[in-house]
Amino acid sequence: MVVAVFQNPEATWFFKVSGPAEQVAATEKSWRPFLDTISFDGNKPSWDMPSDWVTGTEKPMRYATLKIGSFSPPLEMAISSLGPKQDLLLNANRWLGQIGLPPTNSENLKTTIEPIKTENVEFLLFDKTGQGSGKMTPPFAGGAQPPRQPVQPPARAPKPNVSFETPSGWNAGPTNSMVKVRLTKETDDGKAQITVIEMPASANTWEPNVQRWQQQFGLGGLSASEVSDRVSDITVGGVAGKIVDLIDMNSDSDSGGIAAMVKQGDSAWFLKLSGEKNLVDANRESFKAFLNTLQFK
Repeated sequence: MVVAVFQNPEATWFFKVSGPAEQVAATEKSWRPFLDTISFDGNKPSWDMPSDWVTGTEKPMRYATLKIGSFSPPLEMAISSLGPKQDLLLNANRWLGQIGLPPTNSENLKTTIEPIKTENVEFLLFDKTGQGSGKMTPPFAGGAQPPRQPVQPPARAPKPNVSFETPSGWNAGPTNSMVKVRLTKETDDGKAQITVIEMPASANTWEPNVQRWQQQFGLGGLSASEVSDRVSDITVGGVAGKIVDLIDMNSDSDSGGIAAMVKQGDSAWFLKLSGEKNLVDANRESFKAFLNTLQFK
């Protein structure tokens, strides 16, 4: 299941795709660039629809239904809206339940619904693979639930198109069609994670992402020259890119991170170590060793 959440002053908009994991992953190069075309004139969304998509029939509680690709039956992009300031934790746990995954909590919400920012749009993204039906339950957020359906056989998660060696002390975490690798570590100093995320190269450039990471780690006040001093060149899997160190042990922020970006063909790869800054700082060499083993297939 993939849900893009656009939070506007007048309403919260949801763009949702759900279905077999293989099909959702196979159409990612279609629906992911589509999300980058969404804009709002007042409170009404508009978009550029891919040539192989068609508009479906009207359905209750939906603004629009778009049919994706050539699968039979085709995947649907269900577009709906509710009032502003929706409870994201409530929605996240409802979606997790629909695909047979355990609920999350407010502390881990940012890893369940992740902020996405490109040159054109900014939204929140829920992207998880589970074993449920993925069907929407009315009303869209909360309310009475229909009779529970039998659990479907587990969907096979898309195979990651990267190889790597896991650093000592790190454990495999949940992945999805966008997060190809997630490694986690928890100690007395807190929690940290290493992620490898694949995004369309055409929709991602370096500077906006660095600005987003600065805000994420509480370093939005850095000047351009201070940020530049933290950036260096890097090569990962034979692909050149850039890496930025956003750990500041003297800042008020409890979090920190090191993030790299490389581009290979149509893909932009984001490689990030993030979490409690003491633990992140102590695992610089583990992250470096991980990057040294990473290869793109």
